[in-house]
Amino acid sequence: MLRTGILCGALLLSTPALAAEPTVIHVGDRLARLELVKPGVHRYLRYKILGEQRELIDIWTRRVSLESQQMHIVQRWDEIGPPAFHLIQDSWFDPSTFRPTTHVRRGNKTGEVKVKAYRFLPDEIIGMADLAENTDKDYRMAATEPAFNFEYDMEFLQALPLAEGYQASIPFFDAGIDKKPDRYVFKVAGSEKIQGPDGGLVDCWLVTADYNTGQVRSRFWFDKKTQLMIHEEAPLEGGGMLVKTLIGSESADKA
Repeated sequence: MLRTGILCGALLLSTPALAAEPTVIHVGDRLARLELVKPGVHRYLRYKILGEQRELIDIWTRRVSLESQQMHIVQRWDEIGPPAFHLIQDSWFDPSTFRPTTHVRRGNKTGEVKVKAYRFLPDEIIGMADLAENTDKDYRMAATEPAFNFEYDMEFLQALPLAEGYQASIPFFDAGIDKKPDRYVFKVAGSEKIQGPDGGLVDCWLVTADYNTGQVRSRFWFDKKTQLMIHEEAPLEGGGMLVKTLIGSESADKA
């Protein structure tokens, strides 16, 4: 039976320390705990909470590897449908700084594969013109500063020195959208123990983000030992909650 990772009954919250100013992170900075982003596979269950109802969305797989002196992360969503649908995002990074280089999306629905591919440059994000099947070759978005790939916020936050009162201002961008790159502040709001994928309690840092809306839009729970994300919750427009919860991991030698 899959463990959903819902919060256990007695949450243990620590009293937040006086919040410091956010640490301003730039592309190219050395990330304090990047060594925690290790090769391996992590699988998450995504579902909606609508009143008393739980509605399954998909299984979400994130595979991290080191290849040709680059960090390679591939995500895959397998949606139950109908119709059945899968999406793959294939991305490359500088392994010493997490600087993104390329990002390719491949979606398959009703038998049709659509590809959108992008390249991250210091002052802009552009469509990959050299990829023949890319349907977004003409895409171009100017950036006032280099940005990190927003699709990998989980791994990025795992690489930060999470601690009581810690905050980070991070330049992120979701390639392919019309919204310009921006900075977002992520805050360690406290500590909680939640149920992990094996049923035991995991001592976690609780990290929050408002995405510049003034209201918390996402809550993340990171294992204090590994800083791997165990659970995430985000309110849905119109009510309800989107949940992402870890259901299993494999190290690189077993993946």
